[in-house]
Amino acid sequence: MQSSYTRRNEDDPGRFDEIKRFYDCRYLSACEAAWRIFGFDIRYRTPAVERLQYHLPDEQPIVFHDDDWVDEVVENTSLGVSQFLNWMGCNNSTVEEMQVAKELLYCEFPNKFVWKKKLRQWSLRKKGFTIGKLVHVPPQCGELYFMRVMLNHVKGPKCFEDIRTVNHFVHPTFREACYALGLIGDDREYIAAINEAADWGSGFYLRNLFATLLFCGTLSMPSKVWDETWQLLSNDILRRQHTLLNNQDLQLTDEELQNYALIDIENSLQINGSSLRRFEGMSFPDMSATTHHRNSLVMDALLYDRQSLSEKHEIQLSSMTDEQRLVYNEVMEAALNNKGGVFFVYGYGGTGKTFLWRALCACFRSKGDIVVAVASSGIATTLIPGGVTAHSRFGISINVTEDSICSRIKP
Repeated sequence: MQSSYTRRNEDDPGRFDEIKRFYDCRYLSACEAAWRIFGFDIRYRTPAVERLQYHLPDEQPIVFHDDDWVDEVVENTSLGVSQFLNWMGCNNSTVEEMQVAKELLYCEFPNKFVWKKKLRQWSLRKKGFTIGKLVHVPPQCGELYFMRVMLNHVKGPKCFEDIRTVNHFVHPTFREACYALGLIGDDREYIAAINEAADWGSGFYLRNLFATLLFCGTLSMPSKVWDETWQLLSNDILRRQHTLLNNQDLQLTDEELQNYALIDIENSLQINGSSLRRFEGMSFPDMSATTHHRNSLVMDALLYDRQSLSEKHEIQLSSMTDEQRLVYNEVMEAALNNKGGVFFVYGYGGTGKTFLWRALCACFRSKGDIVVAVASSGIATTLIPGGVTAHSRFGISINVTEDSICSRIKP
């Protein structure tokens, strides 16, 4: 932190005002500090740096003033000619003086040529010297980023296909061209990490790990990592579906296993504001293939081990007192016969009310039914499996007024 100037207190000129001094300071990063330490020039530097624009096919920018007539903009064909397109046109030229263009990278082009904005074309430089610099593009931009990487290694391309050509083979994407040229990693370390984590981690953990790698932009070829590890990422899907559907004979194809795994990965990415659609080559799941993934509340309510709950229910049922058994039978009769009803159980602390609620929850959940367990206090919710407060589950206003409604209860 370096202060640009020090301001004194207006009431006492001989005393520094630390607060004003703090606000007046400015931050110099490491590169700027080093530039000043070595005494390099800060202003009036030559040669100038020309920032070179580039774009994907059919995505060239068109710049015009807001007061220009629409017809004139449409008829002006030169507006669609960018620096980048005209550079490839120079590489295709048969003029003798333009042959030097084929020996230059795009970033080296301003060394020998000048961009004339009015004519919208490159002309051979007669004097001076300029440095060219490609505009920065983050990896999250996908194909545009990988094309920028290729432009630092390909000389004299005449079209976009030439940029994607490696060893006389035209790759379908710039990403694959970078991969073939060895400019990006093969993600072997991440595949090995997933294989190692599979020895002790569940499929749910591995899917979250894969989603994290995608979200952080770590993987160079996400589709290749997915192709080699999808069996590990979906190793618990079949068992989960057996539990959810209470059908131990259920069989799923490889496509269905992949779809279920991709749904979980997509849900993890959406929580972080991303999606599988942003990653080149990654398949997008069929979200309508399963109904319980459409509603996160329903999905959470069904994620219980029915077998263990059934065994626990038998133990709880045999341990009930006569009074608990009486309440249990009334609730079960109303539920099984679709009678409905409201039941209020009164008793002092320690008389077994929570035990009764846990037994009822275990009974219904072991049959694959949905139980919404709510309580008025946070402490009470911790005593019931899957319990939450009523205010949280139903969106009940804490400050109750005449207009207060449960926003999550729909008629």
